[in-house]
Order: sequence, then C-alpha cells, then structure tokens
Amino acid sequence: MRDKVVATLVGIVLLGGCANNTPTTNNATTVNANYAASENTANPANPFDRYYTNLTPEPVNTTPISNETQRACHKFTSNLLQRLDKSGENLFFSPFSLMVVLGMTLNGASGETHRQMVHALGYNPDQFDEKAFNQQMYSLLGILKTAGGGVTLHRANGVWVDQSIEPNPDFLRAVLGYYESRVQAADFVNNPRQAAEQINRWVSEQTNSMIDQLFAPQNINPTTAIVLVNALYFEAIWDEPFPSEDTRNATFYLENGKTKSVPMMRNEGYLPYLRGEGFQAVRLSYRQRPNENEPQFSFYLFVPDEGRTVAWLREQWTPENWTKWWKSFKSTNGTILMPRFTLQRRYDLNNALSAMGMRSAFSDGADFRRMTVKETPLWIDIVVQEARVEVDEQGTRAAAASGAVMELLADLHPFTVVADRPFLFAIVHEPTGIVLFLGIVREP
Repeated sequence: MRDKVVATLVGIVLLGGCANNTPTTNNATTVNANYAASENTANPANPFDRYYTNLTPEPVNTTPISNETQRACHKFTSNLLQRLDKSGENLFFSPFSLMVVLGMTLNGASGETHRQMVHALGYNPDQFDEKAFNQQMYSLLGILKTAGGGVTLHRANGVWVDQSIEPNPDFLRAVLGYYESRVQAADFVNNPRQAAEQINRWVSEQTNSMIDQLFAPQNINPTTAIVLVNALYFEAIWDEPFPSEDTRNATFYLENGKTKSVPMMRNEGYLPYLRGEGFQAVRLSYRQRPNENEPQFSFYLFVPDEGRTVAWLREQWTPENWTKWWKSFKSTNGTILMPRFTLQRRYDLNNALSAMGMRSAFSDGADFRRMTVKETPLWIDIVVQEARVEVDEQGTRAAAASGAVMELLADLHPFTVVADRPFLFAIVHEPTGIVLFLGIVREP
C-alpha cells in the first residue's frame, strides 16, 4: 500500500454587511509586510523564510471585475445552491469562500484535474487564462480589504506546509502575489496536534474569535502535507435599522403544515422592490461610508407567493435569472416583516463538486503536481464547509469555514412583504452582483 500524504485546504468567511470597493496594488514590499504582520508568533522559526529571500512575487495590479468573472461566480453559486438544498432543512453557505479556496488550490493543479476544477468554478476550460483568473481573484479580495462607516472588515490568507515538503516556487509566487498568503512550516508528521492548535489559533485571531476551533485534533494527522486557509471577518449594521419596539411575536408557517411563533421585525419606507413571477423580493442596504453614494453590500429577501414553495423559488435561481432580477429592483414605498433568525449549517461538498464536474480531484487520477517541487501526488479526500448567520434589528453577522483534505494520490405600487413562510435570502456585493452568502430559512 502506498504511503499517504494529506493536504488540507480551508476557507473561512465571516460576514455582516458592506465593504469598501477601493482597489489596491500589490508589490513585493507590501506583500512581505503583510506576511510579517500575519506570522504566528508562537512559531517564529519558519524554514520557508529562505524561499522569500530570492522569490519576488510577480507585480499584480487590480483589474475591473469582468463580465466573465461575474458570470462564473453566478454559475458557481447557482450550481451549489441546487445541489446543497435539502427538503425540510435550513440552508446557509458561502460560495465566495469556497471559490477563494479552490482558486488557491487551482494554482497547484495540472492536466485533467485543472480542467475539471476550472469547469466547476464556472469557467470555460478552453478559454481559461489562469493569470487573468488570479488577477480577478486578487481584485475581488482587494474589494474586501478595507471598510468604514458601519462596517468592520478583515481578511487574510495563510498556507501551512509540512517541513519535510518543498513547495513549488511558481505555486509560492501565485499564493504570495495574488492571494497575499504567507507560507509557514508545520510539523504535521511528528506533532499534528500542535500544528492543529497553531492553525486554529490563527483562525481565531483572524475571525475575532468567532471560530475558535476549525480543526478537531483528528483532522490533522501525520499524513497531512499542506493546509491553505482563507479568513474573512465582515459585520455591519443596516442603513435603516428595524425599530426594536416594532418587533412582535408572529406566526411562521412551516412546510410540514405546523406553525411556530417567532420574533418578527418590521420596517417600512421606500425600498428597492421586485414583484417577480411567483415571488416578491426586497433589498435592504447595509450602511455605507459618508462619501459613498451607493451601498457596497446588501441583503436580498425573496419570499415565494402563497401556493409556491421555497424549493420552487430555489429552482428559479439560475445565473440568467439572478442577473435579470438584480438589475430590476425599483424603489417603492412599502412594508417588510422578517423574523430575527440564526442559522448554522455544515456540508460535505465532495458530491456537489463532483456533480459540478470536479471528479478527477477526488480520485487517484488527481494531478496537483504543480504544488510541490518533487511533484508530490495529491488528491482531495474531503471538502467541507460550516457556516453561521445571525440577523437582527441592527444588522447581520455571518461566518463560514470551507476545507478540503487532500491525500496522495418590478412593481411600483405600495407593497407588503411578509416572510411568514420559508424564504430565500442572499448577501451580495452590489457593484458586481457577486453573491457572498446564500441561504434558505425553512424554520427560523
């Protein structure tokens, strides 16, 4: 039996509102400064520091978010939505977090594995330009780099490699330049528990202690080779908070015919509204900075009409429909009633990603030879994500963690939207329409 080498890739996202859209420019000086700031002080001796001495990351400039990237993100989001939703269960996940993790991993993939991952990410493999893709990911991450007004925002990337493995310089340049990620050494072989504690400590620091333990001790073991982590902390308040004195207990109608009493928030005024075919939708803005004319992030609420189900509504969420809906909201006077809610979900993503075309990565035919100097054969064993969202009168907070374990081989009339039955919601970056979080509330 072949010896096994395991690599773990993780993405963490915490969300609560809007972000600044100010682009940034990357260079060797600023990147190395970011690395120094993010280094875990508990492990100051980093054998991989020697690689940075003569390894200057390729200069990276931000580029406008292209129509191709928007279409790919919409397709990736829609495909995940259709495959993760299960009848009778709440749903909440982060397509953006998973895309960042897969994007970093893609820079170590080759051959058919690379092609299938590109397809799963929503791109045409025959027309795919990896450098352009990385530039787009860098630009998207740059959008989420700074905040202000009613927003707190932080994001960071990190890579841990077992000290016995030598990472490929080209792979280092990619994660260094495009993803601003420091590569740190870990002793997975001799002390996997300490390595797990080290990574969990970093995760906790980057997420303001919202996620204290991403990895259980058994998740990191002597066969682990690489861990990649994306962390994003994001919280904000509504531009127009729900008056807490207007919150009342009200009836929520469950899919099984039963009812539940829930705290129902109420707000009214001129809001972006859409009367769709078989549903109503309203957009709630998060507070932007004083010098911004338009909100950078919003919360979209979709409520199916009576006689329709949220599963039917989910089926309507195609890339084409989302693009059409996103552009069709019009400011309308009306009232919105929505329950306070908290959701937490965990997903095994192997089947979903395989169904989206990423089959090779989960088999002994996987090809991640570009990740290491000695072309260590790696294949993905497990991809998981855990996500949490809290919505109340003041705003939104959300968290998501994504991981993969790799082994060797509108209507203008006044409206009233009452979310008193299962509904779908999205948290969206307004300038691009890219969905950061998507969920279904069947039981708040």
